[in-house]
Amino acid sequence: MSIGSTWERYFLKEIAKTTLFFLLAFFTLYSLVDYSSHAASFHHNQLQFSWKDTGAYYLSTFIQQINILLPFALLIALIRALCTLNAHNELIALMSSGISLMTLMRPFLFFGLLCTCYLYFNTEVLQPLAMHQIVRVEKLRSSKKHKQMEMKSVQHLSLGDGSTIVFHHFDHDRQAFFDAYWVRNIDNIYHMKYLEPALEEKAPVGHFVDHFTRDADHQLIVAEQFAQTTFPEMVFNKELLFDTVIDPDRLPLSDLWKKLPGLNRAASEKESQVLAAFYHKLIIPWLCLLVVIGTAPFCIRFTRNLPVFLIYAGGVFSLVTLNLIITTGVTLAERQVLPPLLVIGVPFALIASLLLWRFSRINNPCS
Repeated sequence: MSIGSTWERYFLKEIAKTTLFFLLAFFTLYSLVDYSSHAASFHHNQLQFSWKDTGAYYLSTFIQQINILLPFALLIALIRALCTLNAHNELIALMSSGISLMTLMRPFLFFGLLCTCYLYFNTEVLQPLAMHQIVRVEKLRSSKKHKQMEMKSVQHLSLGDGSTIVFHHFDHDRQAFFDAYWVRNIDNIYHMKYLEPALEEKAPVGHFVDHFTRDADHQLIVAEQFAQTTFPEMVFNKELLFDTVIDPDRLPLSDLWKKLPGLNRAASEKESQVLAAFYHKLIIPWLCLLVVIGTAPFCIRFTRNLPVFLIYAGGVFSLVTLNLIITTGVTLAERQVLPPLLVIGVPFALIASLLLWRFSRINNPCS
């Protein structure tokens, strides 16, 4: 699809600058509101965040949320551009020279496809990097109330020898399990503040370790204590460890593709989360193209009184509804209520087919 004509470059420039303006406006407004509401959390417990760290955090947050913000910004920009061209009779002037409406929509389709490609790049490359920065900062600035809520959670990991690691959470900064128990059997338990798993040649390392065994009265007692010790007999499965400590939402699309279960049938909750995250990341970028093909037919109706406000309201409402449908499908898929392809892919395909059919009739704008 080449964009070479003067009117094509003009259309592309109009929608591009308006989209970028609204993205910048959303980002600035969100940053100001969030910082004013949580400014104290950037400085509590004697932690001082520089302006560089704060800016990097909000930029990472913007990268994380742009999958939703970009379709909305594109929607507003598209309605503004098409309704303005329609009101000024520029579309009619171009059509009188023999250019069809479908051809006039080419720059907007090109920009929608460009936004879709960018969101795939964002999902594959930028989001995993941004998530690391977000998790690090939010962990440092989290409130005491939030920490108390986290204390109620517990996770576990089964090892190849039948023993189990029970832990509070995985500290990504230290690359270690926090508040971990290694339950070898009912009579032999290790507790440690930090457990650093080893995936190569080195043995796992435990810090501040208490070794519990049962005495003659069948009571668990502390038999040994170590400030630091190694566990050469503790063998981690690299793939199982990675699947346990990494949230599927943080993985790029290519990694999720490699972890898809056979025939897309999830046998466990973790596999369901991987499938749901994969379909979600696969579908969301196409919202940009759907915004163009779904909104354009309503903006180019040649009437005396074009209902611009209703077009804005209907477009925003429809996009919010589509996002809710996708989000609901992801939740149902993660909970293993219904197959991910059925609750995420099928509704999206039906809506996309309806919008494509309506857009294919765009050369008859009064229909």
